[in-house]
Formats: sequence, C-alpha cells, structure tokens
Amino acid sequence: METDWTMSGNFRALCGSLLLIASLNMLAESVRKDALREKAAAGDAESAFYLGNEYFYGENRAANYTLAAYWYKKAAEKGIPEAQFNYGSCLETGRGVAKNLSDAFSWYRKAADQDFEPASFRVALLYLSGVPGEKGDFVLNPDPKAALEILEKLAEKQFEPAEIELAAMKMGKTASAEDHVRAFMLLKRVVARKRCQPKAVRMLADCYFTGLGCPLDRKKALELLKQAAGAGDPEALAKLGFLYEYGHEVKADPVQANLYYRKAAEAGHPMAQFKYAEAQAEGAFPGKNINDAMVWYRKSADGGCAQALFKLGVFYYDGLGVKKDLRQAARYFFLASRLGYVRAQYNLACLFEQGAVTGKPDPEAAFYWFRQAARGGDATAQRRTGECYLNGVGVDRSITQAEHWLLQAARNGDFAAREQLYLIQRSQPGSF
Repeated sequence: METDWTMSGNFRALCGSLLLIASLNMLAESVRKDALREKAAAGDAESAFYLGNEYFYGENRAANYTLAAYWYKKAAEKGIPEAQFNYGSCLETGRGVAKNLSDAFSWYRKAADQDFEPASFRVALLYLSGVPGEKGDFVLNPDPKAALEILEKLAEKQFEPAEIELAAMKMGKTASAEDHVRAFMLLKRVVARKRCQPKAVRMLADCYFTGLGCPLDRKKALELLKQAAGAGDPEALAKLGFLYEYGHEVKADPVQANLYYRKAAEAGHPMAQFKYAEAQAEGAFPGKNINDAMVWYRKSADGGCAQALFKLGVFYYDGLGVKKDLRQAARYFFLASRLGYVRAQYNLACLFEQGAVTGKPDPEAAFYWFRQAARGGDATAQRRTGECYLNGVGVDRSITQAEHWLLQAARNGDFAAREQLYLIQRSQPGSF
C-alpha cells in the first residue's frame, strides 16, 4: 500500500522543520542587518560606511541611493576618506542628494588631503574643467596648472587613470614634441601591464599611427587598435570602421567597416552611430530601413554629433521619414551650427532669409550665419556674404567687403561670384 504523503504526519513534520529552518535563517539575516544599522546609528564610522555601500549597491538590502548618501555622509563627517569620496560622488551625480558640484569638490578635497588617490584624481579633473556656478560664473575657476601638478604626482604612483589623463593632455594640439614623448612613454608603461584600460591601448595606437612621440609604425598601430577594439573600446571600434571604409592600412571592405561601426554604435560612440544610421538608410543591413536608421540618427544627435544633427535637419526640411517641419529643421541646423558645422550654418541662413524660423524674414540673422559659413570656407556662403555687403542686406553696404568675399568665393570655384566680380570691376565708379 502506497503512503499518502500529502496527509501524513511525517510530511507535515518535514514541512514544519523546513519552515523553521527558513525562519531561523531569515531571523539571523535580520539580526545581522539590524546589528550593522545599530552600530552605524550608534556612531560607528566604519559601520556607517559599509551600510552606505549596502544601500548603494543593493547588497543584503534593497538599493536606496538616498539612504546610501545619508550613511556615506555620516561616515564622511567622521573622516573616512572612502566615504568622503563616495559622498562627493553622490553630490556630483545627484544620486540620493541634490546635485552640487561645489560641495562635491569640497568632499573630494577632504579625501584627497588623506592621500586617497581616486579623490585626488577627481580634484584634478575638476581643476581642469572648473566648477560652474548657478549664474554662469565659476565657483572654482579652471586651473590647468594645479590639475597638472596633481596628475603628475598620481602618475608617479602609477595611478592608471591619472597616467592616461596626463598622456591625453600631453597629446593635445598645443603640446610640444617633448610632451608627445612623455605621453608615449606613459602609455607604453600602462599598456605593458597587460590588464589596463582599453582606452590606453587605443591611445598608444594613435601614437604609433601618427608618429607622435615615437617612430611611425602603422603595423603596430593596427595591431594595438584591434586589441583595444577586441576589449570593447568604442573609439577603437569606430576607427577600425573608418580604416576599413576608406582602405587605410587595410584592404577596403565596406561590410567589415559597417560591422565595426555597428559595434561602436552599440557601445555608444556618436560618430559611429551616425555611420551606422547612414549604412541602414542606404540598405547595407537587410531588413533595416529609414525608420531604423532614424533611431540611430537621433542617438547620434543626442551624443552631440554635428553630422547627425545636420542630417535630421535635412530630413525635417524634406519631410523624409518624418513630417515636413521647417522650424524643426531650423532647430537641428542651429544645433549643428553651434558645433561649427558649415553646411548647417548655410542652411540655417537660408531659412532665416526665407522667414521659416520666426515667421518673417530676418536678414540680420541670415547674414550672420552666411558669414559664419563663409569663414568656414563654404564657397556659396562666401558669395552670399559678398552679396549681402553689395546690396546692404542684413549689414551696412560695403563694396570693399563685397569684393573681398566674392573674390574668396571665386577662388573656391563659385562661377556666379566670378561674374559678379567682373561686373563690379567693369562698372563705372559709383554705379554699385
């Protein structure tokens, strides 16, 4: 005869035992949690710090940034540098507290004064950027000299983020040949550790690719670039896409280029997102269309890519993939124009001239953007700027300035500008 376990006393006893064990485990866990909280509440700084960590990372209790920041601050006030750094990070990012970069800097300084290297690094970065105030001024003015001094000290201790940041500074456009050598040596030292940030590998590849601070070695550069890309560095992936697209140092391969662009796009690289969008729009990815491309154009634009902002402006101007909207077109052209994108500046000038931006023609604004595009080297914009000066539209009339810009346009291949110059120069004095 089979035993009916659903009804037997043995089964009920077994269930009761299991429930008791589970209850005891839960009670023990609860006591452990309460013990940490009790110690923290009693003023134990380390307990407050660990309790903050548990709330921040959601370990042993539900994640709660507000409580994490609260306990970090308690520990920070008692001088624990790690807590001072973490509370500063909460203030910088706005996690659990109101965002306040000035206060964040103060807490980073406290931790840095105790030689906590991550805090010293944050202090250096804030010296580089400065701390803006609420009224557009600076609570802390940028101080590159102070930043450099801190980064040099951290680099001496081989604190990797500082080594990489210092190398980036010494690879800048205004850096000297000596700075370039220093950057190369820093990056070479970092990469020699094997387990380093992929960014450092990619930056070392840049050195070899351009001969910055070292002998030119494109083969070595490509090897390092692939290594960085294999480790997921977005910029390395995007650069490989570029090399395969245009056939630099590798055989041109548009399929391979698009695959690299896709990986870089998915990793958040704005220019790669634009390239991926372009590839989708052109049919390089079967099953993808303009609507799919539009998603990536927008992501790229959100990341500040001027080309993507310009392209969205074109789409709204033409009504391609979206409803035609000249004001939206102007908005995107304006955003791209602020980033110095010449084609957007010219298009924006045309929209101001047509009255599509404010509802009526704005010749002064049109002239401003024509001239901006002209200064950027656009031949048509140079001619239009010359015409504005010639006719006194949006600016005081000036034959001298008109000739200057028409000549620039003519030299850049604008035939209409050549014709206008010819007419001016062949005309009687005072007829223009």
